[in-house]
Amino acid sequence: MSALIIGGDKVQTIIKGLKNKGFNLIEHVSGRKAKDKIKGCILKNNKYDLVIVLTDYINHCLVANFKNNLYHCKVIYCRRSWPIIEGKLANYMEGKNDSI
Repeated sequence: MSALIIGGDKVQTIIKGLKNKGFNLIEHVSGRKAKDKIKGCILKNNKYDLVIVLTDYINHCLVANFKNNLYHCKVIYCRRSWPIIEGKLANYMEGKNDSI
């Protein structure tokens, strides 16, 4: 499985946790740079099974653009906290979409 993490600067704990859950392709985009608004996530979102948006560390304009261009993959919006992400990820793995 593949995942894209948008937002945050230090996401090593999240990457490690995702690898333990079976994700083999994990990329991170900080969401703070101008080039991230177009190239970093919007154009790449079609190759990921899951997108994790760290809401407390992201540019608001990027989120708006991302929401308008996201079509096929599941998105988890949450704070940069592995326990919160892990809980929402468990719902994703079970196929429950109501909390994602």
